[in-house]
Amino acid sequence: MIYSVSLRFLTLAILWTGLGVLKIEDMLDSKFIWQAAVFSVLVIAGALVEFFFGYDGDSNLLPVVQTILAIGLVFLVRIKPSMAEDQFIWANIGLVVFYIILFGIRDYRKLAEYQYIWGLAALVLLFVTLIFGVTINGSTSWIKFGQYGFQTEELVKVTLLLFMASYLDNNKELLRIGTIQAGRFSLPDKRTLGPFAFIGIFVLGLLAAQKSLGTALVFFLLMVFIIYMVTERPLYLLISIPVVILTGFAGYFLFGHVRVRVATWLNPWVDSSGGGFQIAQSIFAISGGRLLGTGLGNGIGAYQIPHADTDFIFSVIAEEIGFVGAMAVICLFIVIVMRAFAVSVKAMDRFGQILAAGIGILIGVEALIILAGVTKMLPLTGLPLPWVSYGGSSMLIHFLLLGFLANISHSSSFTIGDVQIGKRAGVL
Repeated sequence: MIYSVSLRFLTLAILWTGLGVLKIEDMLDSKFIWQAAVFSVLVIAGALVEFFFGYDGDSNLLPVVQTILAIGLVFLVRIKPSMAEDQFIWANIGLVVFYIILFGIRDYRKLAEYQYIWGLAALVLLFVTLIFGVTINGSTSWIKFGQYGFQTEELVKVTLLLFMASYLDNNKELLRIGTIQAGRFSLPDKRTLGPFAFIGIFVLGLLAAQKSLGTALVFFLLMVFIIYMVTERPLYLLISIPVVILTGFAGYFLFGHVRVRVATWLNPWVDSSGGGFQIAQSIFAISGGRLLGTGLGNGIGAYQIPHADTDFIFSVIAEEIGFVGAMAVICLFIVIVMRAFAVSVKAMDRFGQILAAGIGILIGVEALIILAGVTKMLPLTGLPLPWVSYGGSSMLIHFLLLGFLANISHSSSFTIGDVQIGKRAGVL
């Protein structure tokens, strides 16, 4: 209890220190004081709720995410206050969603019973979005409800993860050993691999039709890494290499905006005031931060970089709190991924192991692709950085996934305890 509360106070210290600096520099509206106060109350109340309901899972998961979230909130207040006001609301709702998933789902293993429903739900969500969705920034990935919108591909992350975890739980041995001999390789038959391949191909195809290629890349890597993790067969990694190359070339020739992004990635300086403006300003901002940064509120990237509140918020962070601050954010994401793998290892059932590891892989792949994009290591994808970039859909879904992770950790701790008690009593 003391450890958990102390971590929460450390998170809130970061939040209020950042807001205090912005207040000193006359960059903070008084309304954010009240919003930060509500957020702070929810953070502390959450620790008390965990104590009251006897949460016995990983005590580092939520505080680390709340620290990332606090940093994101401070920088959104600094970059675009109008967006930050909404982000505080989404953050508060996200915390509520986290606790609903954590304590509301009695037995997460029952989710595995709806294997094909999850896969079908992923396809239906993407198909409905393709037909009735709204195109924003070239991608048809939004469903509008009046003045509000929801990015359905975020919810597909949940349904696809649940499908893959339940499917691989039921077919792990056949996928690992194989049932058909093809030369020196033993491959699974159509009946075994068919449903996974069918769902995967149609999900990626619908995302390509929506021109949401960044999300398609995330989903493809998620599928490859999760099936490799479950089967431990390098063959699946080798098969994915030509698939990536072929689909990459196909995307390059089929979509004009992909050709623009690749050209900008290869040499943004040719058109640094046009198509290459974003990445050029991002590189200027990151390099200008040096070791300790220009200081919160003193950078120019927040004004110069287009979409600094979403795609390029990490560039502003690197400029204003420097290499040290940027590495701290990266390390926090690494901690989340490693804790997810730790939860996976400790889970007592295979479905929980695969789901927890899948959540860790998803968050790691997202962060890696986004950070590589803003630092010119990969072409830009337009994805939001989880818990940092502005976006209600991303905020809610990632808190929902975090709730699943904490639920698995909490349930596993009780299961382990029951086994140990049984062994001491001579029952097991």
